Amino acid sequence: MEMLDLDKAEEILLEMLEEDINCIPVLNNLGHMNGRYLSDFEKAIEYYERVLEIEPDNAWARDERRRYARYLTYD
Repeated sequence: MEMLDLDKAEEILLEMLEEDINCIPVLNNLGHMNGRYLSDFEKAIEYYERVLEIEPDNAWARDERRRYARYLTYD
């Protein structure tokens, strides 16, 4: 992601997610990538919601979900 090879980053993350659909670091990274780099705020929120279903006290996911939800309400 940092090298902006987003297609490859997404491919790797989705492969990792296939191995463990509840992998919180992968879900968080997918949320981050979709929100920050792809501006797909709805998809970012979906990934963060999945994290919060698994780990309701995850402050990072809660804060990021809130941040991207604000973008959707202002559209």
